[in-house]
Amino acid sequence: MGKVRLKYFSRIRETIGKASELVEIKSKNIQELIEELQSMGEQYAVLQGRDFIVYSAVDQNMVTDVKTSIEGAREIAFFPPMTGG
Repeated sequence: MGKVRLKYFSRIRETIGKASELVEIKSKNIQELIEELQSMGEQYAVLQGRDFIVYSAVDQNMVTDVKTSIEGAREIAFFPPMTGG
């Protein structure tokens, strides 16, 4: 597919150990991307959402279906649920 900027927030950033990275990917959707990233290291397992829900956004638009196409995306963000107060 090409290079895409990946951004990680909150607990995901802490687990992966970086706020963002520019990576060359082959994936066509979020689910494939998560699987591809896991081949880069076990820290990316956090993106599976086993311990908490993981949300994603493609080019700053929320994605609710992991099968949504990411072809042509420039930025993909992963983040846990937000709280406020």
